[in-house]
Amino acid sequence: MKKCTYCIFLTYLILGIYVLGITIKTPFVSLTLDTTNGQPVFVDSYYPLWAAQKNIEKGDIIVAIDGQPAMENRYVQQQMIVRSANALTIQKADKSIQTIAVKHRDIPEELYLQILFPIFYFFLAFGVALYVWRRNQNNLSTFLLILFLLTCSTAYISTGASARGNMIGMFVISSCIILCMVLFIHFLQHFFKYLQIKWTYPHSKWLYVLILIILLEEVVPTLRAITPILNLSLFAVLVLYAIFILVTSYLRTKLAKIRLIALAFIVPFLPFLLFFVTPEILGHKPILHAEIAALFLLFIPFSFLFIQVNERLFDIEYQLSRLRYYSTLAFFSALLLTAGIALLFMGELSIVHVTSIFLLVFMVIIASFYIKERIDFKYRKIIFSSTGNYVHNLYAAVQRMGKAKNQQELLDRFKYEITEKLGTTAFHICTITDDSPQHVSYYPQLLLHDAGEEKIMLEIRHALQKEELLWLELLALYVSMFINNLQQIEDLVREIQHIKNTSDTPLPWLDKLLWNIIEKEKSILAQELHDTILQEQLHLARELDVLAGSPTIQKETVLAIREQLLNATKDLREYCENLSPPLLDTFGLQMALKKLIQKVKIRADFLLSAQIDRVEFQDVTLHLVVYRLVQELLNNAIKHAEATEVSLQLQAIPQGFILRYDDNGIGCDIDDLIQSSASMGINGIRERVRAFNGDITIQSSLNEGMQIYIQIQEDGDSYDEHTYYR
Repeated sequence: MKKCTYCIFLTYLILGIYVLGITIKTPFVSLTLDTTNGQPVFVDSYYPLWAAQKNIEKGDIIVAIDGQPAMENRYVQQQMIVRSANALTIQKADKSIQTIAVKHRDIPEELYLQILFPIFYFFLAFGVALYVWRRNQNNLSTFLLILFLLTCSTAYISTGASARGNMIGMFVISSCIILCMVLFIHFLQHFFKYLQIKWTYPHSKWLYVLILIILLEEVVPTLRAITPILNLSLFAVLVLYAIFILVTSYLRTKLAKIRLIALAFIVPFLPFLLFFVTPEILGHKPILHAEIAALFLLFIPFSFLFIQVNERLFDIEYQLSRLRYYSTLAFFSALLLTAGIALLFMGELSIVHVTSIFLLVFMVIIASFYIKERIDFKYRKIIFSSTGNYVHNLYAAVQRMGKAKNQQELLDRFKYEITEKLGTTAFHICTITDDSPQHVSYYPQLLLHDAGEEKIMLEIRHALQKEELLWLELLALYVSMFINNLQQIEDLVREIQHIKNTSDTPLPWLDKLLWNIIEKEKSILAQELHDTILQEQLHLARELDVLAGSPTIQKETVLAIREQLLNATKDLREYCENLSPPLLDTFGLQMALKKLIQKVKIRADFLLSAQIDRVEFQDVTLHLVVYRLVQELLNNAIKHAEATEVSLQLQAIPQGFILRYDDNGIGCDIDDLIQSSASMGINGIRERVRAFNGDITIQSSLNEGMQIYIQIQEDGDSYDEHTYYR
């Protein structure tokens, strides 16, 4: 597949350079003629503004095209049209002869739509396809996606050569507009297989028969007359079929990935279908010229680039929402600016000029938003004064208040923070109970804590700015959470103390539980360090002893010992990351799991297929629980499964998650599993699931692999264990 991909990239470059060269070589003019009287008389122009500027008027006779008699031109004879020319010789009504040099810069519409935009698309599609391939090689879905991107680009950049009558350009565009749709549907079939979605539609391989129809049109001369309409009709049917697959699949599965692909496909192709293809098929004048309608195809590389980097580089939903927000602001701003420029130069700008200005302003505004965001983030401590930097102060205040040991100390620290930050003591914290007398306050109030019969309120007796009020509201929210946590801790301590005071026997179970947990974690860590880092250090010590007794010190030996020390340091760092995953708190559960899966793929000798959905919990400890479950499942797979294929799926459900694990390894007898060393990992998984009132199902038999199903929901109150073996 790698060599095949290289050949495709090379073919794309050669073919693209050829058709673009044809386009650049001769300007496109498209002059309609009337030859009924034996002379090529000018009737109309595809670019009327250019014709008016060059004083080409209706009734003028086209004498020569590029120095050759006009009537000897093949397209003038067959279609009564001048497609392209570098020079035109015209006879005016007064019999005067004029020679007009045709240049690309004199026809801005042709320059932008047939040269500059196609060149940009040519390199953009190549860059995106190369990037996608480098990120995920030897994958059929990636291969098909690359083919789709390059085929769409080839069809688009061939429009100029086709319009000039080049046979290769005409064949390329007629075949590629069909082939790109077939490739996209074929890509969908394999992508659905990757997502484990049942493909309920006809197999995509039969669609490649349509390419034979294109070849047949070129071979049979009688079919060439209907070739454009037939190709556009096939294209329309395939576009609608692809939209049908995407819409029905999304309604059936509700998967965000399918929604993203649907948007990435519909946004570029539907305008082209509605504004150009459909009117052409129905025999009406297109709403937009083909070159303008095809501009929407520029969104294809960007759209599918987002899909490929999804779950690899960054949070796709966040990036898309940010892009939508910036695009909305930029769209209306660019629309107003473009409208103002159009009114200022009314009558002097064509639709292409206005569209180009709008796109340029739109892209500049979006880029400005992103640049401003980066600058604000980098220099936020400089552009704000020490008293105005509310965000930085909020983090510091929360950190200081979090050290409070009881509710009163917390409220005292809260008062201190308000006084220091706002520079005022015009506020009051009061406790209101059901028995308290009714008090009507004329000042704004913030609710700090509500325990039903008791409320803690903050009364603000000072006018605040918007930033100050927002800072105070956020700080009050943290205070409310701190009070809840402190009260829960105090209630738990009182309950334990009450049990100790009322029970005849102490509570050894609590001490024993805590001791067992601590000792178990110590034992695991000690064993791992003993078997790896400690052994490596002893080996290095012996190497240094030998080196010290040697009369000559070899540089290579010292460098080798240094390399081993670096490896030991790397292993120790990985142990630290396993004990406390740094990405979990910084970037969230999804990114931490992806990093873990990447590490496992490097060191494991099995093929790991993972699908990790975004899951959110009110109880933040569940994020660590999910991470530990996945970590333990993959460790068991590495140490005990002896599998060649392992699949892992984390699926979000209302108020919880489902975790599925499956391997094709040696499996085991469930009774033997409980007694084996591998049961330590399984028991750890069971204990974590039990602690959150979850369900776990383990299914395995000898040489039949192992399947584990885990489901946990947050609303469980009891801690009964639900474990099922098969």
